[in-house]
Amino acid sequence: MNRIKSLSLLLVLWVIFFACGEGRQDPTGIDGGSGLTEGLLTKGTDGPNLVVTLNNADSASQVINEAVFASLPKAAYAVISDPSITEPVRMMGDYSGYAVVDGSATMVGTSMKYDLKLTYYDYSDDGLIYLGGSLQYLSSMVDQGVLKKIVDVKGEIKFAGPYTGFIKYNNFLLPIDGGENLISIFAPDSVLEDVLRGGSVTFNSGGNEFTLNPYPIPRPDL
Repeated sequence: MNRIKSLSLLLVLWVIFFACGEGRQDPTGIDGGSGLTEGLLTKGTDGPNLVVTLNNADSASQVINEAVFASLPKAAYAVISDPSITEPVRMMGDYSGYAVVDGSATMVGTSMKYDLKLTYYDYSDDGLIYLGGSLQYLSSMVDQGVLKKIVDVKGEIKFAGPYTGFIKYNNFLLPIDGGENLISIFAPDSVLEDVLRGGSVTFNSGGNEFTLNPYPIPRPDL
């Protein structure tokens, strides 16, 4: 009987060990349900969880873009800090959840160049907006007389907190200023007139589904 109990205990420990993995790596491709094929979102239900419409899409886009962009430097540094890691890396949210980071990142001068996939699991850096799902980020420099950094985003995530629903990034360009900061949708016209437009976002929230590019200055797609 004692031998059976010992074997059972070893089996449980073996399962826990391989479920957790080594170091900071995590399995990817987990079915999170709720319309997500990767990632998970169960938090943020204490709202206000406003439905996204054409009337508030700019504000919702800004909030979500800030959240996804804020996770990028953390993810890039996580990859750069230990180049010996060849498996996906777990990155903890500052407030809740985590993201699984896969891909590559390097420093080019004082700038970060990256091609990263982030899969979010109840991820939140501020306790206000929560993310679940998977996005691919590819940074590049564009010559417009001066070099400008952009980040091409594709994939779909679910969000909750100030707003609720899904957002799909259709090779959408996040414009970055010279200080590696995200340019706001509500920046002055003098700033927005130089913003490169590209791609679009598709919202699905409360039965509303529509596609737009939230940056207001018309620019030809790249």
